Amino acid sequence: MFAVWEPMLPTDWQRPGGSVLGRIPDARVHQYWDPSHLLAQRIAADARDPQPKQQCCVRAGILWDVAAVYPAGVQWAGQLPPAVFFNGPVVKVAGDLELALLHQQ
Repeated sequence: MFAVWEPMLPTDWQRPGGSVLGRIPDARVHQYWDPSHLLAQRIAADARDPQPKQQCCVRAGILWDVAAVYPAGVQWAGQLPPAVFFNGPVVKVAGDLELALLHQQ
């Protein structure tokens, strides 16, 4: 699992520190800082059917605060595969996200 932090708010002028990273205490989650929004741009560019359409999470043309679940065992080559779950903001979709993760085990 990955969590990717990116600067979106006026207070996001540097990589997140320990208190922010501590919001996700699960040791299975690898956390990254993407100051140039490269992953957000790639995820948006590679989105296609049958991937669900997110109901939020675009600010100034940049995708953010979205959770994505990809099929178990899928190979990522050339283009991201369509996600089986794709929505946010993360805090509001936590229950649905957990269900999507359970279905991928």
